[in-house]
Amino acid sequence: MTHLELKQKPQVFVSYASADEAAAKIIVEGLRSQDLVSYDLNITGFREGNPWTESIRTTISASAYFLLLLSKDSVRSSWIALELETVLKELQSRDITFLPVLLEDCPIPPLLAMYQCFDMSSGVEANLENLTEALGLTPNIDFEKLSPQVFEQLVADLLQKLGFISLQLETHPEDLGFDAVVEFRQKDPFGAETREIYAVETKLYRHSRADLQALRKLAEYTKNDPKINKALLVTNGNLTSVALDWVHDAPKTTGVPIRVVDGTELKRLLLQNTDLVSKYFSTSLSNAS
Repeated sequence: MTHLELKQKPQVFVSYASADEAAAKIIVEGLRSQDLVSYDLNITGFREGNPWTESIRTTISASAYFLLLLSKDSVRSSWIALELETVLKELQSRDITFLPVLLEDCPIPPLLAMYQCFDMSSGVEANLENLTEALGLTPNIDFEKLSPQVFEQLVADLLQKLGFISLQLETHPEDLGFDAVVEFRQKDPFGAETREIYAVETKLYRHSRADLQALRKLAEYTKNDPKINKALLVTNGNLTSVALDWVHDAPKTTGVPIRVVDGTELKRLLLQNTDLVSKYFSTSLSNAS
């Protein structure tokens, strides 16, 4: 870490079920040993309307990361059923990164299906160093220090690590509404391979939030190319409320499903790929860009 800028370590909030208290204690103590300010909350005793939900709001609001430890016990808790959706919306509105941590093989709640979990199922102590290292690196992630070209390359490298295959890179000097076309392959429940083709647009914002203009351009391009069936916008910013509503309605209004990876989710994905943090946010690269 000597080549990375030293910044204030982030505050981390850890939530867990009673049955996972031992694992939670190891994680919290490990974070604190690396000077990561940590708070923990047992979610097992939650009942709808319980006053402690409000009492911890200030602590959560001051946190940079909210960790939810997933196990067979925690996914069956009332808190997951009654509060998770509300918490996820509030975390997004406050630019707090949500990170599900997998303690063991267990059913993933539908609300978390889109999230990539930090996998500690092979052993908490064995994976603790990876977790603390990732969280310790994240204060160095400053997208505004990157040029638009470097940001595009960061996104390209990340998509490759996530399993996307590059089909086409756009090098036209004018903004045509997309930067690349990528393919993602996976097996359906019957073992057959499915292919999804995405038009990808990256947007680096300095002092503003992602708005409708980029989304409309991306949807228009995707709709006009019969080979492409989905759109992906990756940005360092967060969407305006109007843009979020437009994305939600896009499949009906435009016929194009649009996936948005905003700045908060992008940081979470980089937690899983700390080599990219070192590559793109080192002192030398930041100064060069």
